[in-house]
Amino acid sequence: MSPTTSTGSVDTTQNSYALMTVTLKNAYHTSYQPSPIVLNLERGAADSREDRLNFKFDDQATTTGDAGNHYFVRLPLAPGKYTMVGITGQSGIFPFHGMFFAPLHDVVEIKPHTVVYLGHVDATVIERKDGELRAGPLIPLIDQAATGFSGGTWDITVSDQFDDDMSAFKKDFPALSNASVDRDVLPAWDKQKATEWWASH
Repeated sequence: MSPTTSTGSVDTTQNSYALMTVTLKNAYHTSYQPSPIVLNLERGAADSREDRLNFKFDDQATTTGDAGNHYFVRLPLAPGKYTMVGITGQSGIFPFHGMFFAPLHDVVEIKPHTVVYLGHVDATVIERKDGELRAGPLIPLIDQAATGFSGGTWDITVSDQFDDDMSAFKKDFPALSNASVDRDVLPAWDKQKATEWWASH
């Protein structure tokens, strides 16, 4: 992800930058809080491997607490249309280790020479009811059940927290302190769409 806390400035000559914040929480099995690994994006029709992008989460400006683990997402992207597929991650306390996938499936259009704020994503694992998408796979059975990802589902909300988020971004990432930031917040999470995708995969 870029910029980092040590980056001096952002250059939008070639890449634009998409910014968002993410808070992840497990309210179902609280001992196993989600830790993201990558944010999965697809460019255009994702016809080639090069169009399937995985941005690795880092620990820059990350905060953890009872309200959830909070992350600052910074994506250097060439202009174009992207599908924000979702967040892949894990949680583990010996001897159990589980994997999760939080589906987003939002389409964003990145304009040239811009820095854009996409909003705040709040994703919480809650107890699953019949027919709801699972927060993670069934296998391995014991690990996925213990961590709550196979027996849990996602409750995801997207909100516009531009003022608070940008204040925090500019405080922790000096490259953004004087940047002009557009606002193009992601649409509300479509659980039906996410469930249909989950059922077919």
